[in-house]
Amino acid sequence: MELSDPQLIQALLAGVVRSTRPAAEKYRAISPRPAKAVSRPRCTCGECAQCKEDQRWESIFNAKFADPNYYADRPVRHASSLDWVR
Repeated sequence: MELSDPQLIQALLAGVVRSTRPAAEKYRAISPRPAKAVSRPRCTCGECAQCKEDQRWESIFNAKFADPNYYADRPVRHASSLDWVR
């Protein structure tokens, strides 16, 4: 049983062979982004406007989010986490 003309099959196969290229040829290389300009160290004088603003935000953060007991020793539980099921 012949499903298609052999010449048509050959033409289709030739087209598939031509379109399969190594991955390097399919995609063009993307050049890396240029490095950022060297950043200068932040001022830590404590007197300028930027230092005062940084101190203000640091105190706001500490008041809202800092947990004074984060690094404290925590008691070890010797009970199952499923105690509430009883």
